[in-house]
Amino acid sequence: MEDVCLVSGKALWGVICGTYVLPSDEVVGDELQQAAPHLRAGLRAYAKPSGDHFDRWAKTAKVTEKEKNFVKKLSDLLDLSAGHSWEVFQFFLVNEYTKADSSLADLLTSQRDEESFRAHLLRFYLGDRLHLLRCLRHIVANTANPQHPYQNLFSDFMRDVLDKGGTLENCLLQQVINNNNGSNGSTCVAASSMPPDGPIPGPSTRLAHHLAELQEILATLLVYYSSTGRSPSPATFKSLVQLAQGGGLGGRPDLQEGLREIHTPLVETLDATHTLLLVLIINVDMPTSGHSLCESEWVSKLDPIMAGLGARKPHLAPLLAWAVLHLRAAADQASTSTSSASAASTRTYHRLAERALSGNVFSYLQTALSCAPIQGDKLLLRLASSVVYSLMCATANCLPLAPAHQPVLSSLAKTLLAQDPPADLFWAEEDGGAGLLLPHALEVFPYEVEPLLSLATALAGANPDSCLKVIELLSEVPYLTWPLELGDCPVQQVREGGYCTMASFQLLPSITVPPRTCGSLVPANVRLVAWNTPTNAWQVLLAIMNMLGLEVSSGATVADPQVMKAVCSTLQLMTAVLATLPAQLPALVHVVHESLVLLRRVSHVSRPPGELVAALLAMLAEVSSQEAKSVWTELEGSPLLPYLALPESSASGAKRGKADPFVGYRAGGLRALVCGEEAAMGTYPILRSYTSLLAAAIKGGVRTGSVQGGVVFMAREVTGALMRWCYRTQEERDKLFECCLTLLHHTLEDPGLDTSVHTLVVRQLVDRSSAGRTLLSVVESGASLEGVLSLPSHSPASTQALRLTRTAQMALSILHRLVGEESSTEGLSQLLRATPFPGVPLGSSPGVGRGQGSSATPHLALTVALYAHQRLNPRLLYLALRTLTRFAQKLDVPLVACFGAEADGIRDALLRRLESPTEDVGVKVALLRLLTASTTRQQGLTNAFLTPPEKLLDPLISLASLTGKGSPGHEVVLAVVELVDALWSQKYSTATCHMQAKKEFCDALTCPLTSHKPGEVSDAIVGHCFSILARQLFCADSSPPASLSAAMDRLFSPDSSSSVSMWSEHVLSKVEDGWKKSRDVREVLVPAWRDFVVVVVMRARSWLTPQLKVKLAGDILEGLLQQVGSSEEPDQPLTLLLAEVYIALVKHCSKQLAEKQEFFDQTSKLLAWLQGVVMTTSTHCQLLILGAALSLITLTDVTPQSHGLVSCLVSPVGNLVQQHGRLAGSTTQSCTSASTLGLATALLHQLLLRCQPDTAQQLLAQFPVVPALLHATETYMKSGDEEVVGEMVSLLATLCRTAHPWEEVSPSTFSSTLTLAVPSTKTSLLSGVVWCMVWGVRHMGAMGVEGGVNVAAVHLQALCGSLAIPHKEPNLALASAALVEALAPHAGLWIVLHQASYTQLTAATTRCIHTTKHLLCTPRFVQRELGGESGSRSGGATSAISDAAATITPATTAALNKMLNVLCACLSAIQSLGPDLTDLLCGPGSDVGAWTLFFHPSFRTVSAHDPSAQPSLASLTAVLELYDSHASKESRGVSPCRSGAPEIGLSLQVLALCAEKALLLLLTQATLALMSPDTAPRDAQRIRQNMADDMNSFFHHSLGRRPPASPLPIAMAGASTAGGNTHISLDYLRLAQQLVTRLCVTK
Repeated sequence: MEDVCLVSGKALWGVICGTYVLPSDEVVGDELQQAAPHLRAGLRAYAKPSGDHFDRWAKTAKVTEKEKNFVKKLSDLLDLSAGHSWEVFQFFLVNEYTKADSSLADLLTSQRDEESFRAHLLRFYLGDRLHLLRCLRHIVANTANPQHPYQNLFSDFMRDVLDKGGTLENCLLQQVINNNNGSNGSTCVAASSMPPDGPIPGPSTRLAHHLAELQEILATLLVYYSSTGRSPSPATFKSLVQLAQGGGLGGRPDLQEGLREIHTPLVETLDATHTLLLVLIINVDMPTSGHSLCESEWVSKLDPIMAGLGARKPHLAPLLAWAVLHLRAAADQASTSTSSASAASTRTYHRLAERALSGNVFSYLQTALSCAPIQGDKLLLRLASSVVYSLMCATANCLPLAPAHQPVLSSLAKTLLAQDPPADLFWAEEDGGAGLLLPHALEVFPYEVEPLLSLATALAGANPDSCLKVIELLSEVPYLTWPLELGDCPVQQVREGGYCTMASFQLLPSITVPPRTCGSLVPANVRLVAWNTPTNAWQVLLAIMNMLGLEVSSGATVADPQVMKAVCSTLQLMTAVLATLPAQLPALVHVVHESLVLLRRVSHVSRPPGELVAALLAMLAEVSSQEAKSVWTELEGSPLLPYLALPESSASGAKRGKADPFVGYRAGGLRALVCGEEAAMGTYPILRSYTSLLAAAIKGGVRTGSVQGGVVFMAREVTGALMRWCYRTQEERDKLFECCLTLLHHTLEDPGLDTSVHTLVVRQLVDRSSAGRTLLSVVESGASLEGVLSLPSHSPASTQALRLTRTAQMALSILHRLVGEESSTEGLSQLLRATPFPGVPLGSSPGVGRGQGSSATPHLALTVALYAHQRLNPRLLYLALRTLTRFAQKLDVPLVACFGAEADGIRDALLRRLESPTEDVGVKVALLRLLTASTTRQQGLTNAFLTPPEKLLDPLISLASLTGKGSPGHEVVLAVVELVDALWSQKYSTATCHMQAKKEFCDALTCPLTSHKPGEVSDAIVGHCFSILARQLFCADSSPPASLSAAMDRLFSPDSSSSVSMWSEHVLSKVEDGWKKSRDVREVLVPAWRDFVVVVVMRARSWLTPQLKVKLAGDILEGLLQQVGSSEEPDQPLTLLLAEVYIALVKHCSKQLAEKQEFFDQTSKLLAWLQGVVMTTSTHCQLLILGAALSLITLTDVTPQSHGLVSCLVSPVGNLVQQHGRLAGSTTQSCTSASTLGLATALLHQLLLRCQPDTAQQLLAQFPVVPALLHATETYMKSGDEEVVGEMVSLLATLCRTAHPWEEVSPSTFSSTLTLAVPSTKTSLLSGVVWCMVWGVRHMGAMGVEGGVNVAAVHLQALCGSLAIPHKEPNLALASAALVEALAPHAGLWIVLHQASYTQLTAATTRCIHTTKHLLCTPRFVQRELGGESGSRSGGATSAISDAAATITPATTAALNKMLNVLCACLSAIQSLGPDLTDLLCGPGSDVGAWTLFFHPSFRTVSAHDPSAQPSLASLTAVLELYDSHASKESRGVSPCRSGAPEIGLSLQVLALCAEKALLLLLTQATLALMSPDTAPRDAQRIRQNMADDMNSFFHHSLGRRPPASPLPIAMAGASTAGGNTHISLDYLRLAQQLVTRLCVTK
């Protein structure tokens, strides 16, 4: 059927099985529709090669020549057409290929590798055919199964597509016929001539798959007929019977030789399925009147065929069913007719039935039911049990069965009654199974309890209804049967076979037969009398248990075997009842109590019977699942069970590694039973029961010494020996492994287990010599489990497959937990170096699986990574990926190195599964999180997946979509954005560049933000999207990529409902409601939103509209207020996050925030809250809030109008300053810091600058700010926090200027504290201190002189030094000059207090005038000095420096203007120290000698480099010349400097003021010199001449100059100017000219 498009059965099974992975109904429906043609056609869909099949395919196929040649060889090997061979090849590459994709081309060119490759392909093809048939049976079987997740989907698909018009039956039948008649030629070769399987599977492997395919088709027919209720036609039955003739489907004569030895289990399973199908079709219990097989036409055709059956065992059951059916039909006819023909046919069918019975048909049926494939399939087992039970009941009703058949019939019935349908039929038909088995079981009870109890046990385990009927039945049995002992019992025979009791007599302890009770002999045993006294059977069973307990207590070495067997049967019944109906435990509490008593007694026996111990432990395990604590309380200290005593000293010593952790451990009698008897026999019922009992205790939270001892026993003595013990059957081995690993898993998951015990278990499991090696062996064999389950003898849906899968899951889960255990870190290295046991892998026979012939043991990480090739059970890969994630986080070696040569193959397999639309969501999520974890510590693994990047990143784009058909879901999208976020954060440039170039990536990234509303998408997804966008914006240059710009345009839509605004409102609403409740909000969403907003504000403000800025800032501030204003304690991390966003908005946004009064009001509320919780709020949080407030304040201008905006902040900020000032130096360092106080001080300083002058005084009246600042200044000066001290000193200086701080503290305290706190070397701080004293002197007058003198005296050297170098210390020099000016009116007091400071400071101030004037004339020298340049540079750099110095930098200009202010201040200071010129010239009797002449009375030139030379009057005229040169050259733009210096842009306003002061000082000092009696006449004459010459030139230029429009920049340096003019007043100049003229001519 070349036109049928094939599908992979293995891949389809993974989608529809509904066991491990649950894709959506939409995905499953699409897969089923795609697979419908192949499912309908089944094996017939695989087209055989025709004449020109290859040429036709090669013409249309777009493949390479190598691939064409390979497909041609593959077609011959698979016996498939070229087209279908190519499809199978593609299926193999997707589902089974374990090498790297890049190695395929090389593989096809190597002859040896190609042969091995084709062998793998053949095995895959054979297994895939089998999986397809299993998919079909799975669909048919679950169309009516309400527990299956896809039941409705399967039902509709079956009705509308697969079995439309009832065509599926014929398709299946044709497959059986075609597969049997047209099987591969290799299956027709005699077994003796079959060559052994080589690299390419030989005839034996093909034959095994052929038999398995036939069995699957027959099983599908069996399920189809049962689920649909359809009856096949007689023709169908005839065809199926003919297939059974001779050797049957698997026993043809040409295959007979050696076949049974090679594939006996497969042949037996095929025969059993065929037999059951024929019996089902015969339907022996159906009314014969309408039965199609009872029609005479078909009876005549089928009788000869059926009569020929019986040569083989599988023929017997259909033969018996046929005979019974027609015997029933003959009986029905006999009631209406008495013909001789009817009697003859009856005899014929009797002979057929006898033939079947004599062939032991019931024994064969029991054997057929025990086949592993039937036992492993629950539905098939239920159907088979129902079919066989119907045949058994019909046979018993129709034929007299000989007593020889009774044991086999009873055993078969009990096997059948353990299933639902037979149990229901048993109770429904009294003449059926109940009439067949129950009477005999009741009439021998309690002398023989086994018949009744075994029957009751089977029925109790079937279903809850049957279990209730069992309990009701045993509540009142009609007989008490006991041997007749006439000599010992008061019994009288009343008739033949009848007896009567004359008095009561005791049969068992507490069981008595009352007097006058009649009884009769049991027909089968004349020694037994059945007494007609209804009795509660549970009381009888309790009595028997009591008997055994008494025997044990009496010291009997060997208990009565019959009593022992009865007690064991009782316990098995209890186990079945409690397993089916746990609610019946209270009604059976007496039996439980007796069981506990019996176990305590048995525990003291030296060699307790193993069967009894196993039964007791199994029953107690069921009880413990409900009442674990009470059970283990009774078992505590039992000598039978292990025990661990952990005294406090031992426990502490074990933690330190100084004591033996097993000092209080004993294994009890269980060690001998398990490690001795059971290990020798190969069956482990005691160990499995004990494991279940222990697991129930751990689940129930029991922590007794017996439980802890049991855990240690399992970890230390059992787990390490599991691989060394022998096992009677593979099933026993698998069950034991599952039980033990499940227990250890529960132990590791138990948080309440004692730490010492937990550590002991972990150490055992990582011990490479015992338990760790076992664990490693299971993990390694689990990696090859899929190959085992793909064998023809196994099914992925069988009970065994589920058990093996669970075992592998437990092993992986334990390993995952061990890797994460801190206590296992040291031992994990041992486990990594361990080698697995050379035992048998899970579920296979020796020689199957990895590692048998392997010489080198793979790294454990590689073993776990090989689960990437597991397709049938995605749960295994999910656990493996989680374990690899732990490895990536823990291992110090690269995982890629651990993978070795398999790394590329593992990577490609995982990437294929990531792309697959049908892959389990959990697997995709686990893989993405593995890659996320590897971005930090396993960069090699991440780079391997990113080579090339499109193989990983392109699938991520489709996986990141939350909309459209086939959306992967929120969990996958979350894992994708987590990975992308990690790639960006770890700077994987290859990945980020690839993603940036993809428009689809930005679209998918913004989709959750733009296409969904809050509540429709996970908060974590939104958070990671914000984080990725923030990183992209941060890394982008000034022009971001077009895709990113388009994404940002969508986010920041111009309307008010933009996505950013919507999500910001959502974030703030979460802040109010769900911050602490949701981890995603707390750790992902809010921090990412913070990063995004901050980055946008800093790097991409163009997208922020003014309205959005204001709205965001207002919302965030409101959120802060709600957070801090709540009744609960504020959340510190949240407050920090909001404060960070708010400060970014305030810093980087425009002044629009500062124009709104509400922002200042809300900020005031925020600061008011902060001042109330200073002691409980972290310093970081306080810094952010204060920084935001400071940024908001600096947006406002220093104008009178700003007072109304900022005045509301003064009070809370002042309180914060005084709080942090008082806390300075305290032990409470978590709530305050130097930075916090510095920021608060700066904020208060800026507020005071913008407020009205009286605000400062009001603040001081309200809060004791000054004492706190003084205290903090002392404290932080000692700790070296100079910047903070500078802020505080500046604030104190402003307070001294605008208020009266000495009203809070005494002036002496204020001055002494500041003066002594700041050392002279800290000149930047000292200037603020000096200004405080300056303002103090100015405000307080004489009261403040002492403070000013103190600072001058203490820091005299520093003050004088700053005046000597005003270009380097302009601030301190200006403050020093201001101090001299402030103290000048009180010079007398100054001299009295400290004459040295007066003398030196006035001299330094005078000298500073001369020095500053010289520096102002040499700007290039100043620039070199400030720039650190010196004349010692190499000659090669001299010219470059000179050229650079030709242009004066803005920094130098600023420094020059500062020196100009210093010059102005020095002139004012010296002027203040001299007399008033008017008084000097006009005042009568002026005392010239009382005034100091600060300048030498001459106009000689004084060197600027001689610090000891006294400046002359020429220094003052030089100031005038400086002004004149700048003023006269201003309009022409010519350099005003004599030396040709470049333009420096001095402030002409300040320069004019300096000229005025210099002119006045020149007149004053010259007048004093001329009036001084110490001046010689010759010197006076020279003064007049020089003064006249210099001043005439100055006045000539100044008075004759017009006011220019200067293009030069005017920079105000902070000093007050003469009316803001750039020129000296003409009136002032004329007056000065007249004074100079008079002064120069006066004799």
